[in-house]
Formats: sequence, structure tokens, C-alpha cells
Amino acid sequence: MAEQQVEGRVSELTIVNYSAMYMPVSMVLLPLGVYVLPYYVELGISLYTMSAIIFAARLSDAFTDPLIGVLSDKTKSRWGRRKPWIAAGAPLLMLSLYMLFVPPTDVSAWYFGFWIVTLYLAFTIVDLPYFAWGAELSPLYEQRTIITARREQFHFLGTISFNLLPIAAATAIFFSRADFSSVTEVFQNFAVEFTSIMEERASHIDVILSWLANFVLVLIPVTFVMALLFVPEPAQKVIPRRKPTFIASLRVVRRNGPYIRLLVCYTVSVLGAGMTAVLSYFFVKHVIGAGELYPIYLLVYYASSILGLPLWTQLSKRIGKHRAYRVAIFWFAFWASWIPFIPSGQFGLFLVIMCFKGSAIGALLAIPAAMAADAVDIDSARTGEQRAGLYFSVWGFLKKGANALGGAIGLAAVAFFGFDALADPALAGTAEGNSSSSLLMLAVLYSIVPAAFKFIALPFIWNYPLTEERQIRIRARLDRRGVTVKAQNAAAEGT
Repeated sequence: MAEQQVEGRVSELTIVNYSAMYMPVSMVLLPLGVYVLPYYVELGISLYTMSAIIFAARLSDAFTDPLIGVLSDKTKSRWGRRKPWIAAGAPLLMLSLYMLFVPPTDVSAWYFGFWIVTLYLAFTIVDLPYFAWGAELSPLYEQRTIITARREQFHFLGTISFNLLPIAAATAIFFSRADFSSVTEVFQNFAVEFTSIMEERASHIDVILSWLANFVLVLIPVTFVMALLFVPEPAQKVIPRRKPTFIASLRVVRRNGPYIRLLVCYTVSVLGAGMTAVLSYFFVKHVIGAGELYPIYLLVYYASSILGLPLWTQLSKRIGKHRAYRVAIFWFAFWASWIPFIPSGQFGLFLVIMCFKGSAIGALLAIPAAMAADAVDIDSARTGEQRAGLYFSVWGFLKKGANALGGAIGLAAVAFFGFDALADPALAGTAEGNSSSSLLMLAVLYSIVPAAFKFIALPFIWNYPLTEERQIRIRARLDRRGVTVKAQNAAAEGT
């Protein structure tokens, strides 16, 4: 703790304990697009209805995100500002996750709408204070990138973990059935039998979601307790001056030029990512023709994201965060542009291209979050407060809103072009199945359009002014003029 107060540097163990908590949190929302939505389509909710529910559900974030962000900034307790919110949100998150992932067989649009709104609220209660906590964990320009990168690695580790569930189950089923005379014969028959088992059982979405729910319900308490007990909330450095009103604070946020530019760039980028997420399963199943191997695709895709993050972190250290972010956008868009040209049935080629594309995903999440943490320092210098909660509430609201809007646009657009999610992939291109034009539009909306959104966002980040040198000067100004106030002392003064 002394090292943290003097230098602002935190240990690797502290970063790991903080970041590990994001593993189960990431296993809550990502399955919504890739598994939950397709499953509720199978249960009878139309694509149009679902897109409307998701968009309407996200409207509630316009009220809850700023409210929770500001309240967490103003919270005073012996445990800090962020931890009480995270502890309070965990039970609601677990309940809503189970109800949404393991629904009864007869569900209505009202059931889906109620529990997805509840899940979004619980996620907000946990996620906003968690991101604000991470932004405040270290004031150092370089270490903030390390913290966000480590957090995203655990994010993708969570993604890999839930995709391992059906693969591990299929492998276990294979060996339980195996009745071969030699080890050689076992391995010779593995590929055919494994695919058959995936089609028969382990690719069923209801089974995957049930396994996932039980796994996350165990993991959330373990990782949350480790973070809450062993990761301290850092001391606050504030400039003693008259505090602005809430409306005045929002004006300061609006005048924070680097933050606004970053926010616009990131929001536009996420809009495309939302389209990719909700169309991913449909693309693999109906265009590539390998729906039963979808968990393998996700496993490989996000494993490449974990492996690529250290390289992007090093690139960020060498050329600066905003330049590394630009490179990541170009890299992602280049490989995305090849996806519509992959022939049906070429799952191996699809995996290779997605490995290269996926290697940039971690950078597109971690680097902007680290840049946003730097932009909060500008606000602290101007207002005399540490208000990462307010900033990340705006960040989180627009991120979730763009994600939901992108998902709604993607689902509505493929439905408009005649895509039928319940059609037999084996009948693709015939009168009984999806037409070639509807599958082409699915491929374009899955890959080309999201890449185009990222290019639209590029001008906002091209000459980004908040470099490492400027951030160091801002931190030095805060250190010269600031006063250290521990969360515990602030709580004592409030009693």
C-alpha cells in the first residue's frame, strides 16, 4: 500500500485479483448475443420482437447509468466508494442470469423482456463501479494500459471457458461411448464421432446455457470475494476548491475534448460490434454450414484475442495508445473484409481468418478504456474531484446503447432481407431454405458493415491530443496541488 501511495504503482498480484473478477462478469453479457438470442428465437420469439425488446431495454440505461455512476462517486463507507455497489449488485446479477439462461419451456416476450431488463440493471450496478475502480487503481499512463489489458484477458478467458463447456462435454461423451480395440483406432474415429456428438447433444443451446449458468453462479462469489478483500481502493487525490453542481459537472465532461473524441470513436465502433455479435451464430450455422462447431470457433477466436493482447500492449508502449488503437482498427477491418468470400463448408479457412481478425479484439477494448482513464485526469484537474464513476457511466451507457442498437439493426436488417433463422441450413439456396441473396446480406452485415463503422470512427482518433507526455504533466499538476484523502477518512468525516 505504501508503494501505491508514493509511486502510484500497484503490484501484479493486485492487478490479477482485480482483473479476475471480470471473468464471470464477461460470461454474463457475451452469451446474450451468441447464445441467448438464438435460443429465444427457437422458443418462438420473432427477430423483430426481440430487436424491439433489446432496444427498449437499453433505454433504461439512460437513467440508471448516470445515476449509479454519480452515486458511486459520492458513496462514503469504510469499504470505499466502489466496493459496496459491487457487493450489492452481485446477488441480483446471479438471479437474473439464471432466470434468463434457464427459462421454462413456455416463455413469452414479457418474460424475456423483464429478465433482460433486470440483468442489464444488475450488470450496471456491478460494471460501472468496477470500471471506475480500475481507472483509479493506478495513475500511471503505462500501467493503466496493463490493467485494462489484463482485465480484457480475463474477459476473453471467461469467453473461452464457457465455450470449453460443450467441447469438454462432447469429449467426455465420446470416451464414455468408445469401444475400440486400440488407442490408434480411438483417435482415427475421434473426428467423425466428435462432430456427431456435437450435433446430437453438446451443440444444443439450452444445454450450453444450463452449463454456463451453473458455472458462473459458482465463479461469481469466488472472484468477487477475492477482489473485494484483497484489492484496496486507492487514495483519492483532490484539489481543494469549491465543488461544482451536477449540471456544471456535466458541462465539464462536455468540454473534455479528448474524452468526447474518444467517446464518439468508441461508440461508433461498438455499434458495428453489436451487429457482429448477434449475427455470429447465424453466420456460422447458415453461411459456413458448421453450426455444431460454433463453440470451437468462439474458443479459437477469443484465444487469439488473449494471445494478441501482450503484443498490442507493447505496441501501445512504443508508439502511444491512440496510434496503437488506429493500427488495431486497420488490422481488424482488413481481415473482416475477406469473410463474405469464404465458401460454404470451409470451416478451417474461416478459423484461420478469424484468428487474425480476433487478435485485434482485445486491443479494441483495452486501449480505449485506458485512454478514457487518462481523460478523467483532465476532469480532476479542472473540478478538484475524482469522478471516474460519472465518466464511465456515460461510457458504459453509450457502449451498451450502441451495442444494443447495433444488435437490433442487425437482427431487423437480416429479417428485412428475408433471412429465416429457423430454416434448415442444408436447404440453403433452395425455395425451402434461405435464398442466396439473404445469406449474402447476412455475411455483409456480419463483417463488412461493422468494419465500415470502425473506419467512420477513425477521424475522431486520428490526431488525439492526450499523449503520454501531456498526461504526465497533468498528473504532476495534481500531485503538486492535490490533497490525499483516503476513503476510510472520508467515511469518518461524513459520520
